[in-house]
Amino acid sequence: MTTQQAMLRGALALGLFSLVTAGSVALTRAVTAERIAAHQLAYQHRQLQEVLPASLASVPVQAVLESAFSLPDPEQLGHRAPQEGWRVQQGSETTTILPVVTRQGYNGEIRLLVGINQEGRITGVRVAYHQETPGLGDDIERSRSDWITSFNGLSLESLPPSGWAVHKDGGEFDSFTGATITPRAVVNAVHDALGYFHHHLPNKEPTP
Repeated sequence: MTTQQAMLRGALALGLFSLVTAGSVALTRAVTAERIAAHQLAYQHRQLQEVLPASLASVPVQAVLESAFSLPDPEQLGHRAPQEGWRVQQGSETTTILPVVTRQGYNGEIRLLVGINQEGRITGVRVAYHQETPGLGDDIERSRSDWITSFNGLSLESLPPSGWAVHKDGGEFDSFTGATITPRAVVNAVHDALGYFHHHLPNKEPTP
C-alpha cells in the first residue's frame, strides 16, 4: 500500500467516524429533546387541573385540553405568537385558564397558568416554567411554598391598583428573603391576567 493510499484510507475512516459520532449526538439530542418536551407537557397538564376550583377538579385532563380556544391579542399576556387558553365548563361552573408569560423574572421568563372563574375571581395560579435561583426565587413553586396560593379568590376589584405589588413597593403581597424581583414579576403577571380577562372575555358574571 502506498503512502497516498494509506492517507486516503485514514481520511475515509476518520470521516466515517465523524459521521457516526455526529449522527449519534444528533439522535441522542433528538431523543432527549422529545423526552423533555413530553415531561413538560405532562407537567403542564397537571398544572392545568391544579388551577381549577374543587368543583371542576374531577374534570378529566382530556376534557380540559379539548376546551382550548384561541386567545385574542395574546401579546397582552406576554406571548409572541398565537396562543390558546382553556375554558372548562361543568354544570353551572366555568373557569377560564390563561397562560401568561412575564420576562421580568431575575433569570428570564416565567410562565404561569392563571385560572379565573365566571365571577372574575382567581381559582388558582401555578408556575409552568421558570429559571429562578434555587433556594430563593423558586419559592413561587407550589411544591416549595404556599405563596402562590395567596392569589386564590382575588378579583381585579379585590385590591386597589397600588395593592397589586409586593410589600417593598407598597403593595399587599409578601416577597422572599433576598428575592424581590421574582415575586414582583409574578404579581404583575397575575394582575395583567385579571385585566386581560376583564377586557377580552366579556362572557363572565360580574363580581358581587
